[in-house]
Amino acid sequence: MSADVDAFVALTQKYADVPELTPTMVNEYIKKIEVFAPDKSSGRWVQKVKIYFNFVDDVDIPVISEPIITKQPMNAENRKTA
Repeated sequence: MSADVDAFVALTQKYADVPELTPTMVNEYIKKIEVFAPDKSSGRWVQKVKIYFNFVDDVDIPVISEPIITKQPMNAENRKTA
């Protein structure tokens, strides 16, 4: 287990100052991601996502009480020109 922790720490140090997350980085950190069906039984949409990291067993990520809103990058089709 200590070898796995050392590998995780080394990987984290390797990517300490990167400006953007790349697919290569994600593949090095994450073994798999499970996305569960959305649930609205509480009156709000809630969707559970479970991330399995490489090198470490089970990591509990705290629940975020506020929704996460992602920004879609603008592509050439969405841009307006003068």
